[in-house]
Amino acid sequence: MSTVTNPRKRSTGQHIRRWGLVLLGVIVLGIAGFLLMPAPVEPAVWSAPAAPSFETEGPWKENNKLSSAELVTDRAKFPEFITFDAAGRLYTGDSDGTIYRVAFDAEGKAQPAEVFADTQGTPNGLKFDADGNLIVADIQKGLLSIDKDGKIEVLATEVDGGPIYLANELDIAQDGSIYFSDTSNYGKVMFKEIAENKPHGRLLKYDPQTKQTTVLLKDLYFANGVVLSADEDFVLVAESYHYQLTRYWLKGPKQGTSDLFAENLAGFPDNITRDAQGHFWVGVFTTRLAFADYMHSHPWVAATMSKVPQPLLNGASAPVKHGLVAEYGPEGELVNSWHDPKGTLYGITTAVSHGEYLYLGTAPGGSQGVHRVLLKP
Repeated sequence: MSTVTNPRKRSTGQHIRRWGLVLLGVIVLGIAGFLLMPAPVEPAVWSAPAAPSFETEGPWKENNKLSSAELVTDRAKFPEFITFDAAGRLYTGDSDGTIYRVAFDAEGKAQPAEVFADTQGTPNGLKFDADGNLIVADIQKGLLSIDKDGKIEVLATEVDGGPIYLANELDIAQDGSIYFSDTSNYGKVMFKEIAENKPHGRLLKYDPQTKQTTVLLKDLYFANGVVLSADEDFVLVAESYHYQLTRYWLKGPKQGTSDLFAENLAGFPDNITRDAQGHFWVGVFTTRLAFADYMHSHPWVAATMSKVPQPLLNGASAPVKHGLVAEYGPEGELVNSWHDPKGTLYGITTAVSHGEYLYLGTAPGGSQGVHRVLLKP
């Protein structure tokens, strides 16, 4: 039996094959073009130390100390930093510019959050000065002072004749000096900076008497949290992208020099606070990312990744769903770590010891709202 081929079907099949080949060619050319395109950065090679294990015995060993976290307020979706006034009221800023205040009743129960001020920027670091003004490091607006009525004054937006790119976190000395981080001259968080693996951050000091800002340290790997020691003989600054806390000496024979206070953290350190015992609490935004460590020792991988548009990388750079806080002693010894291995609470930026509780804040990408856990469960 003979068969007759439908000319229309044959023509349709040829069109499909032709367009398939065209599409394949476009994809191949696109990949080739992407690989041949110059990288926007020239990555520096770094062999990151092996990440501490959560499985073995020691202060990093996994536990459930954060798993019972209680919600204080969810009105502030991403409470980057947390501080308290003299009356014991909690203050925190949200990523939309709003600063909230939360009072507590006689039993310690949180009352509904109320708006204290709006910077129209992104308030991160918060601390009250001796006059009761709330000093704010705002990543868009610079260093600010807000009085009890919510009136905002700009303290600093420039240093050494140039801009403060990303004012992030702060602490205030007894003499009123304000120490704060200028995270990166990139001006915002970008995966490209992680891929480049070069230092772009600074530690700054603002003098309220002269109203001048000076640079104490430069060439920091994503300068983040800032805190003074109990005796104010040194100030710490977190270098998130190299998993370390750097110490800058303010007094003594080492004055004006810096060294490492703690290194090889189990993740990216964010904010640092100090408790009444002189211990330092470090919020760890995300545990270590194996790909990032691999990329640092293989610059061709880093260069290739730096070409990928940032919006495509936002999901890939989201924090691991593992809540983590590190507690360090005054000499840099790791005292303890606090975990939520199930990731109900994660993306932690801040841990503040206040009263009976450890208060916890987060940033975009992490869980939402201010939480707290008992310090002695």
